[in-house]
This record gives sequence, structure tokens and C-alpha cells, in this order.
Amino acid sequence: MTIDTRTYTTHEVAHICNVYPTTVIGWIKKNKLRAFATPGGHRRVLRSDLVNFLKQFGFPVPEELGARRKRVLVVEDEESVGRLLCKALRRQSDDVQVDWTRDGIGALLALGKNPPDLLILDVVIPVVDGPGVLASLRADPQTRKIKVIGITGKRLPPDKTAFVKRHVDCFFFKPFDMAKFAEKAMGLLGIASAARSEGASARQTGLSVPAAR
Repeated sequence: MTIDTRTYTTHEVAHICNVYPTTVIGWIKKNKLRAFATPGGHRRVLRSDLVNFLKQFGFPVPEELGARRKRVLVVEDEESVGRLLCKALRRQSDDVQVDWTRDGIGALLALGKNPPDLLILDVVIPVVDGPGVLASLRADPQTRKIKVIGITGKRLPPDKTAFVKRHVDCFFFKPFDMAKFAEKAMGLLGIASAARSEGASARQTGLSVPAAR
């Protein structure tokens, strides 16, 4: 496990918070801001403690201080389903950025431009289908390690089903329990679920798959 040992002086903290250094020292003395003293008696604040302080007291967190938000790409051609999936994921954590595209070409372009940490892939999508997206993703060294959750509500040929299952980390058949889906997604991202899902099943929340056209 990597330990973040980056520290800040009281003057650096004051600059970030737009206050005087004496104000920062006052926060430390009142135990509002955690700090430690060097052997020379100088106060230092760990980055993690500073970020927690900023969030607790409503200060904006500079981009250089915050950890990179995890990115999820949802590939789903049905608007109602896509919106539901995005909503469920966003409700789990503020540390997740969710993008959405409706076909395989959009997925491949997004993967090439800015690879996500997790791909939610409807297997039956227009233009380039799910197996085609997976084949391209796993063949590229830059994207082959991306976590993938496959979803479908349609019956697939056995060979395509076997291929998809070999190349995804998890597979859900619609309709599925949205709470379990969101929990699995957060687990693959390494983020603790906020447990804010309503716990309703996909059928109850309106996630359904129409008959194949």
C-alpha cells in the first residue's frame, strides 16, 4: 500500500485557504486541523489531513490536492436504461465521474481518447457490438486492464456468450438488482459504496429490456 507522506507548512496551508498563517496555527491549537511537529519545532500538515479539513469546513479543494476521480463509461443504447445506470453510479460516490455513449463506435472513440477505470457494456448495441468492443479493448495494451461489467437483456449465440464472459469481470442479465449492480461497480473501482442505493430491483425502478426488434 502506498502511503501519502506529502506535507504542508502553515504558510502553505494559509495560502491554500487564503488566510493568515496565524489563523492556521489557531486551527491547529484548537484541534480543528491535525498537524505534527518536526524535531526543530516546525508544524507540518499531511495532505490527507489537509484535504479532510478543507472538506469538513467547506473550503474548495484544489485539483492538485484531490485524488483523481475514478471514471466510468456506460455504453447503452436505450435512453431510459442509460440514464438509470448513470444515476445509480453517481449516487454511490462523489469520487466517480460517469460518462455515457450509445453505440460501439462511441465506446471505441471514448476508450481511445480517455480510457475509463470501469466500462459498463451492453453487449447488444448498434454499429459495433459488445464483443467487437471487447476484442478491441483487450487487444490494446493501454486498455486491456480496464475493468468491465457486461449487461444484456437479449439471448446471445453460445459462442458470443462464452467470449463475452471470458473478457468481462462481471455479467448481469436484465432485469437485475440495481443495488447489487452498484455495489459490484464500486468494488471494481476500489471505492466504498455510500449505500445510498434505494435497494430496489431493476424491474421496480423501471429498468427493462424491450422485445428484440
